[in-house]
Amino acid sequence: MKQDRLLRAESISKKIVSEYIIMEFPELWSEHGIITVVDVKISSDLGYMDVFVSALNNIDTLTKSLSEHAHNLHRSLWKKIDFIKVPKIRFRYDDSGKDSFEIYNTIKSLDI
Repeated sequence: MKQDRLLRAESISKKIVSEYIIMEFPELWSEHGIITVVDVKISSDLGYMDVFVSALNNIDTLTKSLSEHAHNLHRSLWKKIDFIKVPKIRFRYDDSGKDSFEIYNTIKSLDI
């Protein structure tokens, strides 16, 4: 798949995945707090879609909780996006926000 088409597919997929999590899984919000889809990366052969997520609570079980619903999400993507082949969805935890928060607190605590 050409790079520009792949980037467009990633952008559209990120929007659909975000909306799907909000609309279909309010029970996950009570367990994990606000769930954010940080990024989506699709392999060039359309074999895999890595969905990078973050949350406020219970981050240890977040990807497992979302993976339990990956099949339904896969079907939703198949209906909404004209992929030749719908990629297998894998959820990955993105801890870049946590790192940024720790850096911010460290800088803030310095007496300069």
